[in-house]
Formats: sequence, C-alpha cells, structure tokens
Amino acid sequence: MSSDATIITLRLPKSFVDRADSLIAQLAEDEEALLLGRVSRSIVLRLAVLRGLEALEAQVATRAEIRAESRSEPKKAARGRR
Repeated sequence: MSSDATIITLRLPKSFVDRADSLIAQLAEDEEALLLGRVSRSIVLRLAVLRGLEALEAQVATRAEIRAESRSEPKKAARGRR
C-alpha cells in the first residue's frame, strides 16, 4: 500500500462482501490483478472502489457537459434571431 493511504472503516452489506469474495478466485487468475500482489478481499474492494469512482467521475463530467451545452444553446438561438 502506498504511503499516502488512509484507513477507512465502513459498513458494507453482507451481499457486497459476498460478491467481492466471489471475485477473489476469478481475479487470482487475471494477470493484471496479479500485478497488485496476492488477490484478497481488500484488493477486490479497492478495485471496486476505483472503478466505481471512475464511473462516477465520468457520469458527473457527462452531466456537466450536458448542462453547459443546454445553457449555451438558448444564447446561440437568440444570436441567430438578430
């Protein structure tokens, strides 16, 4: 783990933990995951958080772009009327 890591304690539903545990064996055979070392519940959950954050960041960026476009469209239309 990197030196800038922060320990976070959170409660997860048992179903989340079960899903993470079911991925351990599958990821243990994945060459990319093996670069992280021994695949454990902790590694699986870190990967899940990372991918989830990436997905959320992409979603937020897309929504921001849509809002920016919708704000600029009325201005474009108003310019064309003059």
